[in-house]
Amino acid sequence: MKTNRKHGAPPLAKGQLWRTETAYVQIVEMGKRLIHYKMPRELGQRAVKTHTVGIESLASYLKTHRARLVEEPAVAKA
Repeated sequence: MKTNRKHGAPPLAKGQLWRTETAYVQIVEMGKRLIHYKMPRELGQRAVKTHTVGIESLASYLKTHRARLVEEPAVAKA
């Protein structure tokens, strides 16, 4: 029997751009447990500080603020 399940949000990756109601979240770097991100209010805004937080914390923030993925990361070709 087939059930209707909503697809979860895509996994976080370097280079993604997420949109919340008040700002954007741009993922700069990812490690095993920590993630570096910038949070400009508008696209193209300069001099935005880079923040570091746990991956689970940022994923929770994006979920509670109903963030939508704007831009997928570019895939490097070998």
